[in-house]
Amino acid sequence: MKLVNVPQMIAIEKEANAGGLSYASMMQNAGRGLAEVVAEILSVNDWHEVFGLAGPGNNGGDTLIALAQLSAEGWQTRAYVVNRRQDDELIARLVEAGGSVTFSDTDADFSAFEASLSSADVLLDGLLGTGFKFPLKDAAAAVLEQALSVMESMDEAPFVIAVDCPSGVDCESGEAAPECIPADLTVCMAAVKQGLLKLPAFELTGELTVVDIGLPLELDSFYNLKSQVADHDLVAGLLPDRPLDSHKGTFGTALIAAGSQNYAGAALLAGTAAYRAGAGLVTLAVPEPLHSALSGQLPEATWVLLPHEMGFITEKAFEVLASHLQRPTAFLLGPGLGSHPLTAKFVEKVISAVKLPIVVDADGLRHLAQITDWHKKISSSTVLTPHIG
Repeated sequence: MKLVNVPQMIAIEKEANAGGLSYASMMQNAGRGLAEVVAEILSVNDWHEVFGLAGPGNNGGDTLIALAQLSAEGWQTRAYVVNRRQDDELIARLVEAGGSVTFSDTDADFSAFEASLSSADVLLDGLLGTGFKFPLKDAAAAVLEQALSVMESMDEAPFVIAVDCPSGVDCESGEAAPECIPADLTVCMAAVKQGLLKLPAFELTGELTVVDIGLPLELDSFYNLKSQVADHDLVAGLLPDRPLDSHKGTFGTALIAAGSQNYAGAALLAGTAAYRAGAGLVTLAVPEPLHSALSGQLPEATWVLLPHEMGFITEKAFEVLASHLQRPTAFLLGPGLGSHPLTAKFVEKVISAVKLPIVVDADGLRHLAQITDWHKKISSSTVLTPHIG
């Protein structure tokens, strides 16, 4: 799934429109794609009724198009229209297809809103879109607050599908209004908007999926995008095949220098994670006193017992480690090492001498930050994890 910011998406749609794919066509494609997602969810769960919030923007249009298609296919649909022209062609199409429409300005006490929402199996949230900027306007806030109140009182709330983004989320910053309706699923048009991966918005999006809006293959502004969301398919495609005639030696050896008297569990967690990630062999280099406590919990690992002082790895440990660098194909340095000054010398020797691909994490980063010109000493294949240290 491609990842875009809001200005990028605006530019992509503008280029597509200039190239012959009109904004109206993109909306039709988005609405049809949304309808297909909703129809599958309805069918799988044996549900029948969809209630959509349609605001004044493109998300409201996507919602109305999806409801019209669902209605034409036999599902029961209702739309609650906020700040949108009553003579909108999309509203007329929905009514013609058999759906019902309520305009918010004719429902001052929200009685029609509550009745529709209370019987719905699926709620489509198309009230506000990616162009939303704070503050939240009174009309939209009132509708969202009412939705939250009604769903809180229901024994079983409807399945919530956000159209491109939950209403009230800033798709650039990830900021979210308190009235936002948490979604079970967010259906993004063409690409995931970057704000949805930031907190607090990320907690409101539920699952993420993307529908095609018909962008042509020659649209460079879209297909040349490098940023992607790391979903299952992307990661699976990056992993090498595992042949049927393979064995543990086929998949490399991970060497892990980790742990101290105070943080023995960090070494165990790192070793377990390396095996789960697919390493064929894992060698744990730990302070000698940790071996007896850890070895029974990870019997498949091999061990390098390092010189220590009070349970912390010392500078002399590098000499021991150096004799075990022939077999590993990747090296993890840092989890649970602690902050002892003697360990800092060990870290400096490792990052200056080891040419394997290295991941530096946790306490390894704390020590790294104290090394003069550390960025000149690490190899080009070093990965630094995001960490407050």
